[in-house]
Amino acid sequence: MIADFFCGSGTTGAVAEKLGRRWIMADLGRFAIHTSRKRLIGIQRGLHNANKPYRSFDVYNLGRYERQWWQKDRLKGADEEHRRVVMEFYRAEPLPNATGLLHGRKGQAFVHVDGIDSIFTRDEVRAVVKAAREAGASEVHCLAWEFEMDLRLICLELEAAEGVKIKLIPIPREIMEKNRTSPPPFLEVAVLEAEPVYRNKKGQRTADIKLTKFLPSLAEVPSKELEVLKERAIKSGFDFIDFWAVDFGWLEGKPFEHHWQDYRTRKDRSLKTVSDFGYDKYPTSGRYTACVKVIDVFGCDTSITVEVVI
Repeated sequence: MIADFFCGSGTTGAVAEKLGRRWIMADLGRFAIHTSRKRLIGIQRGLHNANKPYRSFDVYNLGRYERQWWQKDRLKGADEEHRRVVMEFYRAEPLPNATGLLHGRKGQAFVHVDGIDSIFTRDEVRAVVKAAREAGASEVHCLAWEFEMDLRLICLELEAAEGVKIKLIPIPREIMEKNRTSPPPFLEVAVLEAEPVYRNKKGQRTADIKLTKFLPSLAEVPSKELEVLKERAIKSGFDFIDFWAVDFGWLEGKPFEHHWQDYRTRKDRSLKTVSDFGYDKYPTSGRYTACVKVIDVFGCDTSITVEVVI
């Protein structure tokens, strides 16, 4: 067993894989994990093209150590202190004696700050929008460290039904910097849209996925480059996709399985926007869920689900 706990670009694991050795790699940097994953997929593809056997591997996210340490060491474990710090950087005015789901105001909008160790879910956004509407607001900003998959689509439905504009804004990790005083950019979540593509293969219906829209969040972009990249992202968001994959039979609560993927390399910057797998493993006719995962050039991942009808 070969172990490399600061794996970087994945050289140790790649060599171990080529030699048929078992391996474990780890790294705190998400782009290191992403680079290592692409490298190992490249090895799989090379073996597949040579008609040689190849092995699968798993990618695990094992914790939120950085902000958990920040909460314990700097905030003394208090979630209310976390909300105060977030709103201070966001330049939002705390509500006096705030309780429940609305914690502050920025201009005419109410502000909700999710817990430091939680994922902002569709049930939560429904409750926040209801509270904002009952308070007479026409806009609410939801700040969180992580968001449930497909949440932007849920927000579009809520905006139409409730008449309240919703902004989903990731909390920038820069606020955890020890001597930080100036606010980092607070940018909305990425937008990802896709649709199924059906074909017939020997009389059987097969499924593929077509990416129809991608707008990166640019949350990881240095401030001085932000304005230039914003314009480019709006014009051609697909240029910012580094890797995307599809699990054609995704089930909630189950791990994401890479049935198909495409990615850019240093030598080849082309990228398919329609999968060419022709998935035909559905057991019976009916409705299924495909999950689409996109990783952008900044190492941030965005996922949505797409209904597939067979």
